[in-house]
Amino acid sequence: MKESRWNSGANWNTPAPGELELVRRFLNTWRIDAGTRQPAEELHWLLRDPRAWEERFPGWPPGGGDTEDLLGRLREDLRRALGAPEGWTEALNGWFGGYPLVARVVEDGSVSVRYEPGPEAGFAGRVLAAVASNIADDTFFRLKACPDCRWVFYDKSRSRTRVWCGMYAGVGGRACGTISKVRRYRQRHKAGE
Repeated sequence: MKESRWNSGANWNTPAPGELELVRRFLNTWRIDAGTRQPAEELHWLLRDPRAWEERFPGWPPGGGDTEDLLGRLREDLRRALGAPEGWTEALNGWFGGYPLVARVVEDGSVSVRYEPGPEAGFAGRVLAAVASNIADDTFFRLKACPDCRWVFYDKSRSRTRVWCGMYAGVGGRACGTISKVRRYRQRHKAGE
């Protein structure tokens, strides 16, 4: 079945390009449950289930130093960088200081610099290397957190102005944009009465 052109850009789970997709998946190991509005934490059980981890992060196994606490702090600092007007650079520079990266020049049709984790960096180092590479090519900030459900999505719009994870509730998705607009409409009309 062909997707309508109105719904084609509204997929709340649009994958990000390359390794940035695994960063997006990592950032979405915590979210606010749509029904209960309670935080849903997934890192705990992912770290204890190697098969679920490999399914979520293929080829990026956790290392010995990748504890739930460390990965939780990294996730929160990265999520903060998505929408924070200031202060996020210091947090990221702190992480980069603890996980030195190797810069490599790669040639795959064009020449670019790619960052790779050091040999003992584990999953946290892989995430930081992907973040550094995507900051360098200006795609990291296409990741955004929905102001309603906090789901991190990839903004593939030309203008980079998407705000919500989705406008249409497809299979497994939410219509946060529509819900927000309806809420504002009702508030305006209630205030006008």
